[in-house]
Amino acid sequence: MKKTAWIFLLLTIPLGSWIPVSHFHYLNYDIFISENKIGEMRALKNETGSVITYSIQTNIAFKVFEEYDVNYQLSSSYKNNLLIETALKNKVNGKIENNVHLKWNGTKYVGHSNGKEVSVNEKINQSIARMYFHEPVGVSKIFSEKQMQFHPLRQNKKNEYILHLEDENKSKYTYHNGICTEVNSTKSFFKVLIKLRPN
Repeated sequence: MKKTAWIFLLLTIPLGSWIPVSHFHYLNYDIFISENKIGEMRALKNETGSVITYSIQTNIAFKVFEEYDVNYQLSSSYKNNLLIETALKNKVNGKIENNVHLKWNGTKYVGHSNGKEVSVNEKINQSIARMYFHEPVGVSKIFSEKQMQFHPLRQNKKNEYILHLEDENKSKYTYHNGICTEVNSTKSFFKVLIKLRPN
């Protein structure tokens, strides 16, 4: 019995040491236009070894002049606070509107955006996906995985930040204990509220 037990330990302990343990953290949000709920969003933080992956899954349906059915999937992985890979797929009314993949090759990011080869030379330490789990204290710009570019960020007041996007659109992020509780976005013709759902 003793010999069998030792053989079992020798086989299982080294094997177990090579299997990274994952830690998950979920955040669930409701999405509104005016006071009407139009969909839901789930944000996930997955820590596996030294890699942290932030994922966002959004499903919304609304009508502004015409009907929209939107499915948004984003996954961004970080190692030592550096973005190492990101992938995004956005469907509107069943058609792919954005399909992006970017990966760090040691000197720059390379990949594709909607069928075109792209590259980003600057290191990315903060992107949209990460903002739901980390208050961007001292951060002056955020990388948009969707638009493949940096946007300026400024602190409006304590625990509140304004992200300036294209076409004078902007999003206000509000935090409590480091977690994003609300995102108020101003679009061309309407305003969107993303609000953290109580546990």
